[in-house]
Amino acid sequence: MTIDPDLPGIWIIPGELATYEVAPDGGYHIAEPAAPISIHRGGQAMTWDGEEFDRVLGTEASVEGVWRNRATLDEWYFRPDGSYTLHWTDGEEAHGIWSAQDEGATLWTREHLGRIETNGAEVTFTLADGPPARYGYTVGRESWTLMDPQSWKVLIEFKRA
Repeated sequence: MTIDPDLPGIWIIPGELATYEVAPDGGYHIAEPAAPISIHRGGQAMTWDGEEFDRVLGTEASVEGVWRNRATLDEWYFRPDGSYTLHWTDGEEAHGIWSAQDEGATLWTREHLGRIETNGAEVTFTLADGPPARYGYTVGRESWTLMDPQSWKVLIEFKRA
C-alpha cells in the first residue's frame, strides 16, 4: 500500500467539528471532539460525555479496561496500546484509537473507517461499508483537496488541524 508522505495527520473541514485522521500506514479515522470524562467509585464507574459506564474488566482508576454503558449495554474495550473495540448489543463492532486529553479530563476516540491508498494523482478510500471510492487529490503542508477524478472539479478541501 502506498500513501503520500504529506497525507498523514489530522484534517478538518472548516466549519465542522469532526476531524479526519490519516495514519502513516493508510488507516483512516473520523472523530468528534474530545468529551469530558471522570472515573469514580474507586475506578469502578465512569461518566463520559454525560453517559454512565460500569467497569467490567480492569482495576486501575484509568480508562484502560472494559466498560459497559448503563443505558445501552454497549461495551467499550480500551487497550493500553491506545486502540479500542466497541461491541454494540446488536452484535456489530467498531474499532479505533483513543487518547486521554487535557490531563485526563477528556477522552478522544477516533473511529477507524477503513484505509486509503494514493498513486500520486488519485486517492482510493476502501471503507468497511461500501465499494472503494476513488478521487483526484492534491495535498500540501496545510491543505488536502479531493476532486472528481473525471472533471477534476473540487469536491472538498480539508485543512490541517
